[in-house]
Amino acid sequence: MSIQEQYRSRAKELLREGTVKMVIGYGAGTTPLRRRPIFITSPDDADRLVLDAACRTNLAGYLLREGLLADQKSVAVFLTPDGVRTINILAAESQLATEQVIVLGFQIDGENARQLEGTRVADFSGIIAERKKKRKEQPSHEVARKLEQMTSVERFSFWEGEFSRCIKCYACRAACPMCWCRRCVVDNNQPQWVNTSSHTLGNLEWNLVRAFHLAGRCVECGNCSEACPVNIPLHLLNRRMTEEVLTAFDYYPGADEHQEPVLASFRKDDPETFIL
Repeated sequence: MSIQEQYRSRAKELLREGTVKMVIGYGAGTTPLRRRPIFITSPDDADRLVLDAACRTNLAGYLLREGLLADQKSVAVFLTPDGVRTINILAAESQLATEQVIVLGFQIDGENARQLEGTRVADFSGIIAERKKKRKEQPSHEVARKLEQMTSVERFSFWEGEFSRCIKCYACRAACPMCWCRRCVVDNNQPQWVNTSSHTLGNLEWNLVRAFHLAGRCVECGNCSEACPVNIPLHLLNRRMTEEVLTAFDYYPGADEHQEPVLASFRKDDPETFIL
């Protein structure tokens, strides 16, 4: 039995027994290589679920939509290890209770989807620890290394050119599971902290403010870049911030649900090398 059939069967079982009220997973998209989120509430609809290498979108953010978990009932959701890390961060930020989340875990290996053992968020702590170790050993991929080899002036010019294409549609914000605020600071106009128009200064302000907001919170799922209609490689900027936090504080976002925010916690043994 394929992993897809196994998880369809598992989804039917969870819904039929009343263990969960909904299964959030992937369905066929508009093209053969695209997948879209689907929300299953009936066992009969579980056959619509798809699970393959094209299922890359982090679905964790949907758990916060429209008071889904307000009734204290459980929801099952298809998650990669990065998705599980997202749940941990949201729990640490008091946005959900992990007890309400049943994880249908999987991992993409090349062209295949592989099943991961475990149903609760805590069951994946070992996998997350392994990913942290690998991240420290191999911090950058090829494109990121090219950026690191640039001078600061060259990098600024690169990002200035990328941000010049931004149309301020906020698709990155809508797709990011870490952007859970009911009203974003950039939507405020009294006072107006970030210019809302799509021009050089406003685009730079928006993208840099958002990158700093995600420092120590981004799980590098890539939802932002996938959602961007003008193909700005936002994940590279967030990846760099993740490397800085990991190097400076040995902090890997989403390690567990009790992890304190890196920029809102204090350690007595912090070397504070930035103080001259």
